[in-house]
Amino acid sequence: MFCTLYTCTQQAAKGIPTTVETTLYNGMPYFSIVGLPGNTVRESKERIRSALLGCGFPFPAKRITVNLAPAHIRKEGASFDFPIAVSILASEDSIPSGPGSLLSESLLAGELSLNGELRPVPGTLVMALCARSMGLKRILLPAENAADASYVSGIDVIGIHTLSEAAAYLQGKYTIEPCPYHSPMSIKRDISPLLAIRGQPEVQRALTIAAAGHHSVLLWGPPGTGKTMAARALLSLLPPLRDDEFLEVAAIYNSMGLDMPLSRPFRAPHHTISPYTLVGGRYPIKAGEVTLAHKGVLFMDEIAEFSRFTLESLRQPLENHRIEIDRTGQSVELPAHFVFIASMNPCPCGYYPDRTRCQCTPGEIRHYLKALQSPLFDRIDIGIHMDVPDYEALSKAPDPVSTSLADQVEHACGIQEERYRGLEFSCNGEIPPERIQDFCVLDSAGEEIMRQAYKVYQLSARGYHRILKTARTIADLADSKEIKTEHLCEAISLRSLDALSKVPETY
Repeated sequence: MFCTLYTCTQQAAKGIPTTVETTLYNGMPYFSIVGLPGNTVRESKERIRSALLGCGFPFPAKRITVNLAPAHIRKEGASFDFPIAVSILASEDSIPSGPGSLLSESLLAGELSLNGELRPVPGTLVMALCARSMGLKRILLPAENAADASYVSGIDVIGIHTLSEAAAYLQGKYTIEPCPYHSPMSIKRDISPLLAIRGQPEVQRALTIAAAGHHSVLLWGPPGTGKTMAARALLSLLPPLRDDEFLEVAAIYNSMGLDMPLSRPFRAPHHTISPYTLVGGRYPIKAGEVTLAHKGVLFMDEIAEFSRFTLESLRQPLENHRIEIDRTGQSVELPAHFVFIASMNPCPCGYYPDRTRCQCTPGEIRHYLKALQSPLFDRIDIGIHMDVPDYEALSKAPDPVSTSLADQVEHACGIQEERYRGLEFSCNGEIPPERIQDFCVLDSAGEEIMRQAYKVYQLSARGYHRILKTARTIADLADSKEIKTEHLCEAISLRSLDALSKVPETY
């Protein structure tokens, strides 16, 4: 007596197809689960035994062996309770499991209570995506999880309440209507943070460029100038999530048991965060803040207060837009495609060079700004100084031009999407160094300007490339196919980080 059915193993935000193989044979009664099960899976034997008896099914007085394949991947979580219980019933021929049966075309997942009820589990959206990729027709899961999985098209989502209800459905004695498909429509963008930035047109311009090309930004200036507000305004400038992007983001949050965002995520970790919480890790591997910010904005307020080790951990995701984590017996690649924005004060108290308010010594200021020497800051495209705006600018009505900035960003993003169609990247901020010369071509005048800037600002090769990518975005916003001198000059002026990093030498 043998049965095979399908379920799913989760590694971070990725679903791995898993086969549940169950065999029953005569001998001393014994129940074993093999295939590298974790503690929760090993404990499932008692839940399964009680659930079968609670639903009126006799527990087989035989030797029961359950194999979770592939055996080299560790299985964690209680979602294996339901498929293992059904596989035992199918091995006794209580449920049809041959080719063409409902069970052979389904993926099962869910936790069992002791009386046979199905309890919700995290990651059902990931499991539905896995079932669709396997070519299965339906997924059976706890009824409370059906709404989450229904965002996946092309597969029937069957919500189950009890083990006996699942058995009746798989036997063809009971009909359950699939949960209706929910289109992942993003909510309308909130542009109110953008309208709140008054009297600072250069900040609005920098944020527009950053959103259009997915460029990283550093805002620096005294407290109260609106740096946090500007970070949220950057989120309002980004186009709404497409359906495929929504599924990527929702799968990450759903796998961690978090509410799925309908709009682009905004993550703002505190400066006391550990590197493992920021980039992900531990065991089993869990996604960090950089992955939770996927397709959205990662904001690091007062970046100079973060530990150096934490800042250095950002280098890979900023460069490669993914994070690779290796642990004993587990290796995972997590997505980390986000727009990075940071803010900082010019000194520990924040008021330099206003010596009527700033009492910081030159040594304290140099030590505070020492973080600017980090290779992380060489990966930032745009640096903007923010100052307190005039009263007249704050008191007047919002500039109506600011409401059209989001439309400009969406238009520029459309240009880039068409230009990079079929390539491994989709926006200017992601152009790899080897493709810079293909998409960021300068004329003779531009070459001369860039040559002088390279010498004056003592740019690194990475800084040189990032200026060219920013200039490409400025040209796209101007609907220009060529990078003109005015586009290049603006990109160079936005690279004020080079001037800021030399400030301590002048104190």
